Order: sequence, then C-alpha cells, then structure tokens
Amino acid sequence: MILENKLSAKNKITATGASAILVVRYSFDIINWRLKEVRQTDRKIRQILTIHKMHHPKADTDRLHVKRKGGGKGLLQIEVTYKTEIINNAEYLNTKYAEDQFVNIGKSHKSIQPNMNSRIKMAAKFAELQQINKSSNTKKEGNQHIKAKFGDSFKKKWESKVMHGQYIRSMDMQLISQEDTFLWLLRVHLKGETESEIIAALDQALQTKYHATKYYTQKKIAKADSVNNLMRHIEHIISTCPILAKE
Repeated sequence: MILENKLSAKNKITATGASAILVVRYSFDIINWRLKEVRQTDRKIRQILTIHKMHHPKADTDRLHVKRKGGGKGLLQIEVTYKTEIINNAEYLNTKYAEDQFVNIGKSHKSIQPNMNSRIKMAAKFAELQQINKSSNTKKEGNQHIKAKFGDSFKKKWESKVMHGQYIRSMDMQLISQEDTFLWLLRVHLKGETESEIIAALDQALQTKYHATKYYTQKKIAKADSVNNLMRHIEHIISTCPILAKE
C-alpha cells in the first residue's frame, strides 16, 4: 500500500521505516528470530522496492541504508534494527536487573549451555563486531550511538566498492562538500523511479558506452560525437558537457 501511492521517494522510504519495519521490531523480544531469517527479510524488502522502481537493480545495496544527508536513501535495515534491540535488551538486563536472582539464575544456566541461543551472548558478539562501547547515560543516546556505528559501516562498504564507490571517493579527493552535494536528497521530492535512476547513474551502474568499455573490456571505445570527443560517462553528462551547459 505504501509503495503504490503517489508519495515522493523520500516520504515512501520514511513511511516504510515508520510503519512496516517498526512493526517487525516489536517481535524481536517475543519471537526467537535467527539472523539468517532477518537477512532474508531484508532481501525481500529490496526485491519489493525494485519491483516498484524504488531501487534500481544495478544500484548499490549498502547505499540504500546510508542516511540521506550522506548520499543514501535512509532506509532502515531490519538486521540493524534487530541487532540494536538485542544490544539494548542485554544492556537493560545487565544494568536494571544486575542483582535480580532470577536473571542471574538464567545467566548462569545459559553460560553452561554453549549451544543455547543466549541474547546476552549475541549482544556481546554484535557489539564486539561493530566496536560498540555503551558509555551513554540515556537509552536514546545509546540507540543513536549504535545506529551511528552501523551507519558508518554501510558508508565505508559503499565507498570501498570499485565501481559504486567512485563518486563518493572523487568527492573526498576533491574536497567537495557532501552536505551541499546531497541536499537534493533531503529537499527535492522526486518520484521513486526518478530518484533511483539518478542514484544508479551516480553509482556508474547504468549501461553506457564508457561503462561497457571500462568494465566489460569491449574493443570499441565509447566517445561522444558532439562533445569534442570526450568520453560519454555519467559525470561528464551531468556536469561538464558544453552542449548541455548552453541549455
């Protein structure tokens, strides 16, 4: 229902995170979710977004979960929500009920059962992998700290990719302001199909002559006929093309 209405791409992503993904969040404390099932659900969400043209099939998947002010779409990932809930629940038990006899009995029982699925063990593992240090005084600050860590990991993965990370790496090398560059993702309310097409273009994921020559080693070198034989790649078309600049 959310993806079928006429909302802008930004509002659809916000509504998906606020209504659809947060509904699943409440089940993490009740149902014993496995990490494999959580990741399958994330893949299913990306497939649905692709079907409704909210995500280009060739675009980067990590960028989908980066905040909009950082160049992504800002979609909440269920895996991140799941790990955040596990870490917060374990922290709550370790602080609020540290002296509770029943909690301590449960901890001691799980500690002698190596194959038992313990939330506290899982939380320690997740926090160690993301190098999360729970030093915040309030729960809100703790959640922001955990989400910021996961958000940084998404951006690093996106930037490290050979093809999809070219645009963000070139911005870092040329000292371009990312905040001003990605302002259109925050303020301009484009349709989902238009926004996904632009992001795929910035990811160098669209099939152009330059793309085919660069990544598929075709013999023919792609050149633009009407732009002084400059290579026809996306950055040239949207920035320095003298023909388009006259318009």
